[in-house]
Amino acid sequence: MEEHLWFKSYDAGMPHTLEPYPQKTLLDCFYDSLRQRPDHPMVLFQGTRVSYAEIERFSNAVAAGLIAHGVKKGDRVSMLLPNCPQVVFCHLGIWKTGAIASPINPLYTKSELERSLNECGAEVVICLTPFYKTIKEIQPRTRVRLVITTNIKEFLPRPTRMLFTLLREKQQGHRIKIKDGDLRLEDLIRRFKDADRPDVSIRPDDQALLLFSGGTTGTTEAAVGLHRGLVMAGMHLSTWFKPLLTPWDDIILAPIPMFHVFGNVALMATSIVNHNTMSLVPNPRDLNDLVKTIQKVKPAFIPGVPTLFVALLNHPAIKSGKVDFKCVKLCVAGGAPLLAEVKHRFESLTGGRMVEGYALTESMLAAVITPVMGKYKEGAVGCPLPDVIIRIVDTETGTKVLETGQPGEIIIKAPQIMQGYWQRPKETADMIRDGWLYTGDNRCYCCRHT
Repeated sequence: MEEHLWFKSYDAGMPHTLEPYPQKTLLDCFYDSLRQRPDHPMVLFQGTRVSYAEIERFSNAVAAGLIAHGVKKGDRVSMLLPNCPQVVFCHLGIWKTGAIASPINPLYTKSELERSLNECGAEVVICLTPFYKTIKEIQPRTRVRLVITTNIKEFLPRPTRMLFTLLREKQQGHRIKIKDGDLRLEDLIRRFKDADRPDVSIRPDDQALLLFSGGTTGTTEAAVGLHRGLVMAGMHLSTWFKPLLTPWDDIILAPIPMFHVFGNVALMATSIVNHNTMSLVPNPRDLNDLVKTIQKVKPAFIPGVPTLFVALLNHPAIKSGKVDFKCVKLCVAGGAPLLAEVKHRFESLTGGRMVEGYALTESMLAAVITPVMGKYKEGAVGCPLPDVIIRIVDTETGTKVLETGQPGEIIIKAPQIMQGYWQRPKETADMIRDGWLYTGDNRCYCCRHT
């Protein structure tokens, strides 16, 4: 195996490679957890606890219902859902049919949403009730033939659900009348509640995920992730976080939406591979609810964008010391540069570690991350994870590897990078050359993390 300069900055005991990778999918990893601890919570949501066994039943019902309505292997099923239990078991249910999950940002404009649905060719959409009207308006200009709706209140505790129904459901657009031919997810689950897992072969090299990115053209393009790549990403991150993230016992806070690679691949894959409960945050902009959730579930791991951590630091309850953050052992910041002041303030607040990461949708979290226990070098984003190789090349030809400190384009080689853009061979060929992912990021991240 090739020795790389960054290995010397790895935490003690960190392997340089995770090969050979198991021939598994996230479904297989999920079943490992189900067999070991079926009653262990896989998901926490607004006071509701959903076990592995319950997620299994819900996802089996979703899979059986989708197949009954014509979904087959290779089809694309889109989701417009916030972070709620439905988004987790719908992913698993879609995968159990052999179809490809395509989560989409529900806050897209109508034109963006229409383009995204046409880009992936989805015929079925699972959406939260407030987005149903928008889907129906654009449906005639897409291939969508079936819309399945779900209400956020379905997994709220009974008292909260009653208050939501009385005070917020109609006002916030959750109370809708669905058109003939469409379905409610809760009705689908009730109908197929006793269904077994469908007899569909799901292989590691099958396509699993379409995540939308600005891509090479500035318009949304769908990056294709394979089942094996999701497992690899979960293995990379759980191995990197091993000094501070304990399987089963530690809770991962999930404020990053699942339509984003950070939330989908980093959080969900890591939690499934490492047997960690996810505490789902439906709206991270609701800081009062976010702080309340942290106070109640006591997560060990909080990922987020730097602005989220700044907002938490400035929250009155936190500034006054009314909220105890000592449960937090690890924070990961991504999506924008992390200021040293924010890192130091948050580490003082929690007593834990805050690290920074760099990745992109097309890399499917073939990431660069600060060592969890090692020395922090201000201005450097960290080290490539095991089996991830980073080079800085000239922007003119993309073939000359530059010396340390010279600015150029970041290119990535890793076993789990996207297969390509969905049905866009030209754009794929521009982005992936000789196995290297050309990021388009013309910034030099220091390779001497010492």
